Amino acid sequence: MTLFQQTADRALDHVRKQIGPDGAPSVEMSFDPAFGESFTGREAREKLTAILGEDPGFSLADEAFSAMVSLMLLASTDARPDRELIAPLFEQVERCRWKRRYRFLPDSGLPADTDCTAMATGALHELGMLRVPDLQATVHELTAAASHEPGESEDLWPWVHLVYWEDGEEPGTLSRGRKHDAVVSANALYTLHLAGTPDRMEERAVGDATTRYLVAHLESGRWLEGTRYYPSPKAFLHALSRVCARHPEQTTALLDPARRALAELDEPESALEIALHVLAADNLGVTDGQDARRTRLVESQDSDGSWPAAAYYRMGRFAVHFGSRYLTTVFAMRALWEVR
Repeated sequence: MTLFQQTADRALDHVRKQIGPDGAPSVEMSFDPAFGESFTGREAREKLTAILGEDPGFSLADEAFSAMVSLMLLASTDARPDRELIAPLFEQVERCRWKRRYRFLPDSGLPADTDCTAMATGALHELGMLRVPDLQATVHELTAAASHEPGESEDLWPWVHLVYWEDGEEPGTLSRGRKHDAVVSANALYTLHLAGTPDRMEERAVGDATTRYLVAHLESGRWLEGTRYYPSPKAFLHALSRVCARHPEQTTALLDPARRALAELDEPESALEIALHVLAADNLGVTDGQDARRTRLVESQDSDGSWPAAAYYRMGRFAVHFGSRYLTTVFAMRALWEVR
């Protein structure tokens, strides 16, 4: 066993200890992307109201997105995790399901979004926990969240997934506005292609339009600024690279622009960004510098098997960043995991 895999195994031990009967631990939040100081989801509403003078309108406790990310990363390893590890994550995610949609939080007033829905659905299918007909039904639901009206806003692309459905179907939820996010679009495209060759014109139109949108996002250079919900360009390239690796025949237009974008990146500093860079490079077939990056992860692992928290995603309206030791560790573990 190599040093990289030994380090990944120590990380997996840490992850197992962190997953309890209620699932993965919730992220913490910080006004600092480097997480110099942080606060919990239970403290967040009071903290945001006091410091920003804005009430988000819902509690930020008990998110299930960390569990969705965990399932997504675990599904992409060659060694399938055991039921003891997966079961509480699955139950945590299911608590945030509304019909065929998934929410970030349970019962908060925050509606389901296409990012959570695509990530949860794709991971459950790849773990053998969601049948193809159910996957296809969810893809139909995701397609209903595409921006179908051309010209309604120069920022909206026809047939590209919106972040939220905005259809008024979910009772007791707040309107969030019609918007795109390139990471969300990449995650939705990944799951759309999992369902196989689209049998409806709408799915084909969404797949083609989303691919064009992602190519345009790359070629514009806007990806270097991060997205509305994901501050790091490495988070975008990781999401995009997953689509390229899993669905090469459908994403030939994305591969070369994605590789060129990866070559533009500076070497990452935080453990989370190193892990995202390693995973993106692996997915895109880039080998230069990979051993050195993995060695940096090995050398920066803490004695308990974890790595420090850093910002993975953020609120849209406010500069409030989300991350945790658990989330960084799941990414780093996957980056060090070797095909056996």
